[in-house]
Amino acid sequence: MKIANPHTPADKFINIKGLILLNPLVITFLLMTARPANSNIPNPYWFIILASFLAAFIAYLFGKTIPIPALLYAIFLSDIPLIGGMVHYSGGIESIFSFLFIPLVIVASIFLYRNGAYILGLISVVFYILLILFEARDSNYSISYLMNRFYIMGLLFLFTAILSGAISERYKIRTEEVKRLRLTTEDIIKNLPTGIITIDNQGDILYSNIPDGEIQSRIHLHLAKFLKYPETPKIIELRIKQKSYLLSCAHIQNAQAALGILQDLTNIRRLEAKSRVSKQTKMLAELGGSLAHELRNPLSSIRGSLEVVAQAEKDKNIIPFINMAVKESVRLNSIVTDFLNFAQFTPKKINKMLIGDILTEAILEAAQLYKARPVSLNREGDDFYVAADPDRLKSGIVNILNNAFEVSGDNQKVTIRTYQNRREGVVEIVDEGRGIAKKDLKKIFNPFFTTKKGGTGLGLSITQKIIEAHKGRIEVQSKIGKGTMFRIIFPQA
Repeated sequence: MKIANPHTPADKFINIKGLILLNPLVITFLLMTARPANSNIPNPYWFIILASFLAAFIAYLFGKTIPIPALLYAIFLSDIPLIGGMVHYSGGIESIFSFLFIPLVIVASIFLYRNGAYILGLISVVFYILLILFEARDSNYSISYLMNRFYIMGLLFLFTAILSGAISERYKIRTEEVKRLRLTTEDIIKNLPTGIITIDNQGDILYSNIPDGEIQSRIHLHLAKFLKYPETPKIIELRIKQKSYLLSCAHIQNAQAALGILQDLTNIRRLEAKSRVSKQTKMLAELGGSLAHELRNPLSSIRGSLEVVAQAEKDKNIIPFINMAVKESVRLNSIVTDFLNFAQFTPKKINKMLIGDILTEAILEAAQLYKARPVSLNREGDDFYVAADPDRLKSGIVNILNNAFEVSGDNQKVTIRTYQNRREGVVEIVDEGRGIAKKDLKKIFNPFFTTKKGGTGLGLSITQKIIEAHKGRIEVQSKIGKGTMFRIIFPQA
């Protein structure tokens, strides 16, 4: 974003064009209104008006080539004899136009600050002395009256020059401080690695260091929604042209405007992706070692059992060994199944689904294993939509329900609650079982951690991965002897 230099002659000339054009108009207005409506305009008045327009034309014609301070001094100094002419032809030193020297000094202080006020004030005093002497030639004014008149008007001119000069100097200092601060701030913002954009309550962009294009348009649209609808998220992640951005929004000026700050997360997301791959590879290596250990024991049992069967006679003593082989085969199959689920938790077919439909299928599947248990199941709450792979998500919920049914005693109940919290949907599965020890709460999602005899320790780990793959999260709360609650939080579709 380019900042115009306020000290260039062209820019300064634009700032004083209004003064040049206004000067003859003010003189014309004062002279025309100073005479009665039914009287003729004296010829000297027309000469003064013509002289003021001629001076304005010359200033406008040569304004861009003459240094601005010199041009301003020329304009104000040319006004002094014009005011003198107005005073002379409208009543002499008693004319009300004598007071025009005061606004002349004030205007000079606005454009030329303290030095201009002092110089114009002193020149006005000197010119007023000469004007009094000129007017006193053929008049009957006494010396004391003339001195008194000069004393009052001279002091008034000087007092105006001093006061307006002091005020204009303070204004000049403050203006330069603000200008330096603005230039410094602009320079800082312009070189920030972060994008900044502000809009007003009409949706118009007040400032932006983000180039025009798709990125600015997307941010502008979200900021406008954020300003109009309070429920719009304050922080969102945008994906534009294979790049990731984080947009943070805030209200400013009592919610009459909005500020957006854009950060480029592309490199961070790439590092995170590499980290996830590395972590997943490491985890799979650990799983491979654990899986080999878990497979070795049941396979040894199966092998030994089958060897005994092969060498023994066919009698009743063979039956226990055959049962052992079958049991260990089932356990081996369960371990392999859990491992495959853990390695392939990524959703494949995403659809907009009612969470109630997924829960119903999960309940039916889990209930088949525990249909003989005297455990009651309560279902309550509101339904909501999620973007999910129904088979994957159902298998994750089934793992939680299996645990809930397994730890529930006779006549205890398992409660499933669903509700909405702003833009999120929540599923809570609550049991009245024995609870989980505080030291184990942080480990329950770790692969192969289990407190159950014969368990693989992969169920809850698989569930967590499935839910995270659906952009959700899972929380757990438990008290010994009171039960456990698993809370699953999804973004609503």
